[in-house]
Amino acid sequence: MASKTGTARVWTIPDMIAKRKLRWEQGYPEKGIQPHDIAYDQEVIVPAAVVEILGDEHTPPNAALVAEIRERPHLLIELAFTVVDKDKRTVPFFLNEVQADFVRVYEEHGGGRPYVILKGRQQGFTTLITAIQYANAIALRNFEGITLANEKPNVETIFNEKARALHNRLHPRLKPRTKYNSKQELYFDKLGSSWRAAVASPDVGRSKTLQFAHLSEAALFTFPLSELQAGLLQACTAKAVVIYESTAKGFNDFKDLWDGGSCINLFYEWWRTSEYRYNDPHSLQLLAEAESGVADVWLCERIAMLKGMGLDREQLAWYCNKYAGYLDKSLIRQEYPCTPEEAFIASGDCVFDVEALTQQLLRVGSVKPRVGEFVYRRIKTQIKDARGEVIGEEWELCDVEFRDKPGGLIRIHEEPLVKTDKQGHVTHRAPYVLGGDTAGTGEDYFTGKIVSNMTGRTAATVQIQRIDEDVYAEQMLCLARMYHDALIGIETNYSRQPMRLIAQEYRYPKIYMRERFDKTYNETAQVPGFETTPTTRPIIIAGLVRALREDPAMEPDVPTLKELLTFVKKENGRQEAVEGGHDDLVLALAIAHQIRGQQVTDWMAVEPERDPFFEKYFGGNRGGNMAYFDDGADVGSYDGGGNDYGSGGGLGDYGGWDDI
Repeated sequence: MASKTGTARVWTIPDMIAKRKLRWEQGYPEKGIQPHDIAYDQEVIVPAAVVEILGDEHTPPNAALVAEIRERPHLLIELAFTVVDKDKRTVPFFLNEVQADFVRVYEEHGGGRPYVILKGRQQGFTTLITAIQYANAIALRNFEGITLANEKPNVETIFNEKARALHNRLHPRLKPRTKYNSKQELYFDKLGSSWRAAVASPDVGRSKTLQFAHLSEAALFTFPLSELQAGLLQACTAKAVVIYESTAKGFNDFKDLWDGGSCINLFYEWWRTSEYRYNDPHSLQLLAEAESGVADVWLCERIAMLKGMGLDREQLAWYCNKYAGYLDKSLIRQEYPCTPEEAFIASGDCVFDVEALTQQLLRVGSVKPRVGEFVYRRIKTQIKDARGEVIGEEWELCDVEFRDKPGGLIRIHEEPLVKTDKQGHVTHRAPYVLGGDTAGTGEDYFTGKIVSNMTGRTAATVQIQRIDEDVYAEQMLCLARMYHDALIGIETNYSRQPMRLIAQEYRYPKIYMRERFDKTYNETAQVPGFETTPTTRPIIIAGLVRALREDPAMEPDVPTLKELLTFVKKENGRQEAVEGGHDDLVLALAIAHQIRGQQVTDWMAVEPERDPFFEKYFGGNRGGNMAYFDDGADVGSYDGGGNDYGSGGGLGDYGGWDDI
């Protein structure tokens, strides 16, 4: 803020911007100046700021303010620029919410790492980025910037309606000397600075040395972005600002750039633009119809969702009006998306219900799961026959503990559910299943999904790209134990090792068994694990489609929801992740739901802790079906772990291990 030293006030550029905003909003009542008086702004406020910075015939330039402008040229936008608003009025160029947010990120990160801006229609980014480049060109020496658009009419619009208009309306003393002002370039010869607009092409920018490059509506470019990068990025300096800005247009290079992780990704929801609000009778009537259920089902559900997110009635009315204007109603999801996934998916052929998944993603996007992994000790025990000879070995995990760890491979969404009596003793445990998908290649992930067998909802997620198979098996085993000895079914297509370790070495009893016809013995054998084949894959995907349709809220994991949204039907009919995407979490979830038939579906009774009296006088023999009573708890049976395991594998010789 401004401060006083003696009687002279020391101004900063932000001080003068605040003063301009104050006079614009409040006017100067004591002088008869009304709010929003553009003549007063241009004839009094801006000239006063210019004199404060550059001085006049009586005072020299203010070196501190000049230095401040050269360090942060974009401050000139709110200090002295004007813009034509959507009502065709000339107004001071004050940043809206999304523009201000981008400037904040831009100031924080500077150049060097590219930005990708994914946004809705007409949120003001092209205007803002053009203004930033123009401010750099008039404040800095030897600045060279460029804006690329997908076609010539768009280039002309950017140059004439945005850049040239800014230049023509600017206070004369802020304009550097212009050597030439062509149809596509502004060149300030005294500063040696320039900015130009051009049609995007693979060869553009090869002969330049650029400090700033803006790719407007990059998703609409008609050639691969990689070809453009080969020329353009080579022309950029090491600290150049590179901005890819666009609405989405399906799965293309822009989507790959967004997913690649090399850029600073910025998504701006449409409702963050303050102009997107209506209160006219027609729009409010459309909103009333959506709220009462008279409008089509999609709009009614979308309005209910947006209302639950806190949007006000004028924003909802604007959305209803915009929706009514589309012949192809699905376009609103692409043009005014609520999530990045919705923006890209809107024009794709997703296998699952895009709208339901998008709404769920919005609901759980800010919910943080508990993240960590298990720590434990391994103990090896020798197995001996009746003569005492060692015939094998088995392993046991001891001192198992789940520890919170940022970036851990397990995400806990819901702790294991239990029932307790009045004294707080556990009387029943909920049943769970654990489906898993092993990494087929180095780019795939090891995944797992714990699913409640009573509700079908996901309680925990496993996801890690690179891990030793034995460690993955042990983490899955610990997770299954934590969730009341969940039934485990892991895919065996690429590797049989995790299932072998869990069932053979750790002797885990709750294993999913599939049927397989043995041609040698002409009989059907029970084989451990799940095998994904051209026959079983469509079945498990169809089952997952049905489960999600019945309860879209069953999946709380954000990465899984994003995979579901990019799981599409290809032209060859195959259902899988989009090119470059992953579907490991989708398959683990589908397997988990497929194996539920081999797990009980109701609460499992738990036997109370053994009474020392019985241990001492009866040898602890309370097993089998011996009934007992415990403060009104249900009668149960004891199987060593307190669970009624139902169908599934046992501890015996499975057979078929060499065949899976």
